[in-house]
This record gives sequence, structure tokens and C-alpha cells, in this order.
Amino acid sequence: MNADAKAGVKDSVREQDLLQSGGFGRSTNSARAGFLPISLEHAPLGALSGLEVYIRVKPAGQGAAEQPRADDSTPGFRLYCKSSMRFTEVHRRRLAESGVKFVYIKIADQSRFRQQNEAHLLEAVNDPVLAIAQKSTLVYETSVELMNELLAEPDTILKSPRLEKVSRAITTLVMNDPSAFSHLFAASYHDFYTATHMVNVATWMVPVAYEMGYHDPEELGRICQAGILHDMGKTMVSQHVLNKAGKLSDEDWAQIRRHPEAGCEYLSRFSGVHPLILTVTRQHHERMDGTGYPAGLKGDQIDPVSRICAVVDSFDAMTAFRPFKEKTLGVGEALMILNKETPAKYDPKVVAVWMRLMKKAEQVQNQAGPQAAHGAAAGAAEGASPVVGGERRQGNARRTFHCAGRAHVLVAEKGGLTEQPALPIIAHSISCSGLGFLSQAPLTPGEFIRVYLQAKGWDNRPLEGQTVRSRTYNDSWYEIGMKFANAKNELLVESPMTTAQAA
Repeated sequence: MNADAKAGVKDSVREQDLLQSGGFGRSTNSARAGFLPISLEHAPLGALSGLEVYIRVKPAGQGAAEQPRADDSTPGFRLYCKSSMRFTEVHRRRLAESGVKFVYIKIADQSRFRQQNEAHLLEAVNDPVLAIAQKSTLVYETSVELMNELLAEPDTILKSPRLEKVSRAITTLVMNDPSAFSHLFAASYHDFYTATHMVNVATWMVPVAYEMGYHDPEELGRICQAGILHDMGKTMVSQHVLNKAGKLSDEDWAQIRRHPEAGCEYLSRFSGVHPLILTVTRQHHERMDGTGYPAGLKGDQIDPVSRICAVVDSFDAMTAFRPFKEKTLGVGEALMILNKETPAKYDPKVVAVWMRLMKKAEQVQNQAGPQAAHGAAAGAAEGASPVVGGERRQGNARRTFHCAGRAHVLVAEKGGLTEQPALPIIAHSISCSGLGFLSQAPLTPGEFIRVYLQAKGWDNRPLEGQTVRSRTYNDSWYEIGMKFANAKNELLVESPMTTAQAA
């Protein structure tokens, strides 16, 4: 580390404060120790059934409470509940009262935990103890995990009842609580990876449809599945085209424009796929004035549910980061465009409902404060300004970009803080208060980290702070939210976006 970088460390992080915080153990990174953090607040109790549940403890001499020990316990972790015991609400309450926010499972148990989490999703939605924000986050993230599996093994998932079960949980959530949309919107990612886009469209279509008079649970379930599967044709589009940086060629666009019919053709092979799902898959890019594709349908020729899909699909496309876009629009800009292009391209009734729901979402988030907006944009952190769909207010502007980098966990050792080996990351959004990035290790919330962006002029300038969110993104990556150590990182919002985007 050069002199400038060392000076930056002293400016942005007071090492003595970190050393006294109790945030360090002998092994700070739970992933390296073989453990995965699980939110004590959000996880359904049934998802931990049959798994060994661990807690993290402070090293000796730091005032750690005595906890049950495992014969083969890893330093820094203690076995709290054996696999033969049932992890109950009593356990959760006791840990919460002691200030514990995360429990840990072995990384080898991750697949089983996901399956059990999904199986108990409806139970969690109907749990009177869980708040609507917690339920929404759980439903959203479980759905994203299922979508990643769907894209990897579509034949297997489409033949199973799993899509139907997740759709039932989403529709139940919406029907049980009128504020569900606001919290589902706050929980959403805005990166336009296919899996998250499919979940965004599904979880937004259901509240719109419900507001428009679709109250039958089975019908809402089909609408939800239509939202989930509407972009299945994208799996037939070259990954090179989908992830291509810069302007797409005419040939690229021609390939993308084939995805509605390709998806419909693929889904029609499965006997359990309802005709409505096929219709929405084929029609979600049709427009009211006939300028859409693939058939150039107009007005009433377009199914009403397809018109709902067209609005929310377009909104997510406008506000999400995509490699070939020069600019990602904020919520306000996207809503203005929807208004401007209505009724020419979009159904006025659908747009009116969407505007009303978005207004409610903004009101709910502003009333709840920053805690409610934790998932609205990568990089959103505790203590940040309220976020609505990726737009930050009160001067804390969030910028979307795409930049490689590396992260180092800081470990307390004799003589000060030591950087652990680098973890490759992909940073994708930044604000005055935090950074959002993807990592191949599930960093534990509360860990102190130092990040270097691989952009011109920034390799030797560390960004330092604390992880405040760590959640599964797909089988290989985790989405991390980092809160900066202090306001000095505010300088980042002024200049590096252009260099980071160019990297």
C-alpha cells in the first residue's frame, strides 16, 4: 500500500475505534470459515429445521456471553442448535433479546436451506409475528433464488409445483395487505439481470391487477406466473448480446425481438402452462398504437393482462441498469415517459393504477425512513436518505455504473488492522453513504471492509466502511451493501462515475 493509500486509511477509518468495537474475531469472514449468515429476523423457522444452527461469538476477553460449544467448533462460532433439535420462536426471541441479528449455517447446507425456505414461504406470509416489510423481502429474495434455478434448469422447474407455490405466496401477500406493493418495490433489485427482472415484473403485476379488480386467487396466481415467465424467450438469446456493453447492432436487436415468440413456443411444450401465460409471453411487447412486436397488435387486440405486463416491464427496463444503455432513468423520469407515451403505447387505465401505486410506495418509504428502503437500490445502507426505486433524495444521489474491483476484509491483529486476501467484486451503484457490489463470498453484515475500484485514478484510493447487507444473488454471487465509514467518501459522487463507467 503506498503513502497516499495509507493516508486515506487514517482519514477515513479510526483504527482504534474499530479495534474497540468488538467487530473482529479470529476469523472475520464467515464464508472463509465455512458458514453462511442467515437473518434471524427474516428466516422462516421451518427453513432451519434439521440444520445445525451456529452463532458468532467474540474472542475471549471481549465480554462474550457463554454459549453452548460444539466438539468441532470453528474459532469464532459456536453450535447453538443441533440438527436433531427444532429451532423455535423461543430460540429466536432469546437471541434477538441478546442483540443477535444473524445465525449461521454451514455453507454445505445452503441448498437444503433454500429448499426449506421456499417450502415454508406461505407459512411465513401468514405469520402474524412478521412485519409486512420482512415478509416482502423474504418473498422477493426467495423468488429470485427460484428464478436463478429456473434459468439454469427450466425443464425441471416447469414440471414441478414450485412456481405455483411461490406465486401463491406472492398473491396471498398482496391480498392480505394493501401496502404489500410498496414493500415489494422497496425490496427489489434494479439491475435488469433476467432473474431479478422476471421477479420484479411478477411482484408488480399482481398488485396492479388486484387494484384493477382481479380478486380471484387462482386468477392472480396465473397473472403472477405470467409475469415470472414472460421473458423465458430471453434464454434463447445469446448471452453475448444480452450482456453486450455499448450500442446493439441491427442483428442484435433482431435477435432480441424474437424472444416473445421463442418464449411462447418453448412454454407451449409444457401441458401445465396456462393459455394466459402463453398470451402474455407473446404480447408483452405489443403497444396500443400497433408499433410493438411481434404481431403489431392494436388496442383491444392486446389482452388486458398483457397490457399490465407491458407497463411494468417497460418501467423496469427504463429504471434498471443494462450494459447497452447510456443512461439509467430515475423513477420520476420513467414515470414522465410512461405518461407521455400514454395512450399511444400504453393502456391509460393501467398507467393510472401504476402511478397511484408508485405514489403510495413513495409515501410509505418516506414515512418509514431509510430502514424500509434497504433493498430499493444496491448500496442503500442504514442511515442513508430514503430511497424510492433507486432515486435518492436530500442530495444523496445514487449513481448506477459497472466497475470491477476488489474488497479486503479488515482483521484486527497485533499492530493494527490487516487486509485479508482480495475478493473480486463487481460494483454497480454508489451514493454518498454507501456502495453496492456483487461478491463471490457472503460477507457478514457488520464486517469492516476496504474496497478498491478498478477505474482510472481510483486503484490506490480505498473506500472503507461496514457491510450492512449480504444476500444470495445466484449460486455463485452475493449482493453486498456497504455503508461508508464517514462523509469523506462523498467525493465519489462528484467525479468517478465517468471513469468507473468507462472501466
